[in-house]
Amino acid sequence: MIKSKSIFIGGIWHETNTFSTKKTYIKDFKSYQWHEGQNMIKKNLKTNTEIGGFLDIFNQKGFRIQPSLFAAAVPSGIVTKKTFLKIVQIILSNLDKDDIDGVALALHGALVVEGIDLPEHFLIKTIKNKLKKNIPIVATFDLHANLSLELFEICDMLIGYDTFPHIDMGERGKEAAMFLCKMIETEKKPKKYFKKIPIITVPQMQSTNEFPMKEIMETVFNSEQKKDIELISISPGFPYSDIKDLGITITGYGLNSKTLNQECDNLIDQIYKNKNNFSPQFLTINELDKKLSNFKKIKKPIVIADPSDNVGGGALGNNIEILEILIKKKLPGTIVIWSPFLKEKKYKDKYFNGYVGSNLIKDNNKLIKIKGDIIFNKSNFSYFRDGLYMTGQQVKMGNVLVVKTKFNLKIILTENRVMPFDDKHIKVFGINPKKEDLIVTKSGSAWKIAFGKIAKTIFNVDTDDICSSNLKRFNFTKIDNKRYWPLNE
Repeated sequence: MIKSKSIFIGGIWHETNTFSTKKTYIKDFKSYQWHEGQNMIKKNLKTNTEIGGFLDIFNQKGFRIQPSLFAAAVPSGIVTKKTFLKIVQIILSNLDKDDIDGVALALHGALVVEGIDLPEHFLIKTIKNKLKKNIPIVATFDLHANLSLELFEICDMLIGYDTFPHIDMGERGKEAAMFLCKMIETEKKPKKYFKKIPIITVPQMQSTNEFPMKEIMETVFNSEQKKDIELISISPGFPYSDIKDLGITITGYGLNSKTLNQECDNLIDQIYKNKNNFSPQFLTINELDKKLSNFKKIKKPIVIADPSDNVGGGALGNNIEILEILIKKKLPGTIVIWSPFLKEKKYKDKYFNGYVGSNLIKDNNKLIKIKGDIIFNKSNFSYFRDGLYMTGQQVKMGNVLVVKTKFNLKIILTENRVMPFDDKHIKVFGINPKKEDLIVTKSGSAWKIAFGKIAKTIFNVDTDDICSSNLKRFNFTKIDNKRYWPLNE
């Protein structure tokens, strides 16, 4: 009977910025999300995550769940081979190969590992080699996945997010689980479609709430209403990985190959027609300086987005170019700066007089001195997200200091890198975003979930860090630059 069916679940999530020299080790996964065995169920049940979505459906269906490991790290540089192989080993150690009817994995799709090509394909191939033949495998992937043909071919279905900022992770997990159940029950697998488009886009132009992605996603949803179409996903991809699989990816599944191909091809035509609409608009740091000279006349709250120092894209989150302007002009507001030195140094005084902003990426190790009252000082501080993005996830900030200057600039210093996916990451320090004149967020588009509704003025700034809006600044060696827009213009 159906209740005897058993599902193996697990996953690995990492968005790898190969232009960062900060390698990713096993400690980085363990300090962010490391859910092993039954703890995976405990930590993810009723959360807006892919694993949470899996659990909802499999529990409803009465399936037995074999949890393995879900490991995630904050985006950063290349993952070490030793780290990846250890994660694979732990996942496999939980696999009862004689008692599996289906596999559901939560992947990111932009993982890069030193010495191992196509690591997510490597993981699935290793699992598949231990299973009986024809066991269906589904996997979810991030909208920023750099999907390979090899990964597409080895999975029976790949289900991508429909939103950025990502608020549908739980829904996509449910969808993946439903398709897996259907394949197990019917013993049938859908027709498939895969195509790469040589267009590279930056995260701030990938928001599915804004043009051109909003209209493109509407086409996707309309196509999915067709009788013979089961699922279509578009992945704009992650541009800060020097790998062969860059570009926009279209994947599709359906009952009729002709209809599926026609709908996906129409979608590709639409993307090509909108190619130039993916060009980002941004200020230089000098232009921002001039804009802020009229600070009193600017409508507030002001959000200054620094996508170049995007923590969620692998940058460190400690660039100080904007902070320098705020201090020079004595402007009030809030900014978060990654400050790993807090791990080693304890602060007992109520006043801070020191340097921040050490840069581990570039040769320029510029620092800036800040002074102010310490209005928050806690060790091993964390909170749980309660917004739309990754709801229920624990955010481990490490040791935290909040320094308030005489001109009411709140500088939040965190031991761990923090992705600004919610407004709670500043509310927990008693800061009300609605009452702030200015908020600096180190993000591409994800910050809009936290502050998009309250922002009266938005400045997107290119600070020339490793998630720069100008892709021509990067040295891509694994692709033919002459084939890819905008590198070929």
